[in-house]
Amino acid sequence: MSQHIVYNFDEIIDRRHDRWSYSEKWSDSAETAAHCGVSHIADDHIALFTADMDFRCARPILDALHATVDHGIFGYSGLAGNERYYTALHDWFARRDGWDIDTSLTAYSAGTVSALNTCVRAFTEPGDAVIIQRPVYPPFTGAVEGAGRVVLDNHLVRHTDADSEGNLYYTMDFENLEELASRDDAHMLILCNPHNPVGRAWTADELARLADICMRHDVLIVADEIHGDLMQPGFTMVHLAQAAPTARVITCTATNKTFNLAGLPATNMVFSCLEDKVRFEQMRGYAEPSPFAISAAIAAYEEGEDWLAQCQAYIADNINAVIAYFAEHLPDVGVRAPEGTYILWFDFERRCRALGIDGAELHRRIYEDARVLLQDGTNFDPAGGEFFQRMVVPSPRCVLLDACERIARVLS
Repeated sequence: MSQHIVYNFDEIIDRRHDRWSYSEKWSDSAETAAHCGVSHIADDHIALFTADMDFRCARPILDALHATVDHGIFGYSGLAGNERYYTALHDWFARRDGWDIDTSLTAYSAGTVSALNTCVRAFTEPGDAVIIQRPVYPPFTGAVEGAGRVVLDNHLVRHTDADSEGNLYYTMDFENLEELASRDDAHMLILCNPHNPVGRAWTADELARLADICMRHDVLIVADEIHGDLMQPGFTMVHLAQAAPTARVITCTATNKTFNLAGLPATNMVFSCLEDKVRFEQMRGYAEPSPFAISAAIAAYEEGEDWLAQCQAYIADNINAVIAYFAEHLPDVGVRAPEGTYILWFDFERRCRALGIDGAELHRRIYEDARVLLQDGTNFDPAGGEFFQRMVVPSPRCVLLDACERIARVLS
């Protein structure tokens, strides 16, 4: 049994100037500035726009990576015959979620965005339509439109909770989904579960109803479930493949969000049928993880649970601290604690109306005056995201609260 380690998530690790992490979100590059819609990156900017963590990885993962370095040979690597890898993958989901994965129906992908792009190209034709549920992670749109396919927006239904001063809650529009899925050109739906950015962890009933519609209309479901390990207190993860075991579904799982390993991509695709796995691998072409990604994933799934439990508790407290700060200082800004993910989705519309400003000015004040880099809602919902912003919260709490203070100051 590994020794219990108490991790310090309050530690501030300089990712702006260190020479080893090559951080995208803390870079002062022109590319980062363009991505965030600012003229330049300030020396004291706070970056909360990319879904990675500002925490060191679990000690067992670091130990495994050091052992890989010490081995000293970094040739071609692969997963064929690696029973330890597949056992660790299977046992993780069986132990935590009661999901019994058939590891013979899994395939590797170098990241989930890459997997989505491959799925769109492999299972649809140019001109076909793909259903997504906005507001949603921007690469869903990019994967569809970039392949010459058509986006069908089964827009989520926003509800305002009268008891919580305008907090946000979303459900699926099943009537509209039925209409879209019945179209002759609709062949795929990309599901986000838990949903990025609105934070819903879809229930078994919601997932079963969605799957029933898609099965009746022969619509393949690609389920992005890479935030599924990051459930908030009181909520449990239900995988689509569990809720609808007879559905034709391709599930994306990964260690990158759970264990802060985005730079060591190891997305595992879980297929409901062998034919889809073969087709995916043919379209994907040759792809194998690095020895570092393999070592990190095994260590994470075998020995990372203690670190994850501590990390989740810290993130939950971060979420509560940010929501409490806004409730006190900007109470007309809508925000709701997510059920899953480490993402907060803010509605600034009432604050902007009170100030007489539009979405462009909201962006300028937060990103340039406050020097806090979030992500504009229009990236997630081009038609209705003007006054929305996404914040990613796995950072030391003092950094988050500094960002909140800056935002409050420029929107007072």
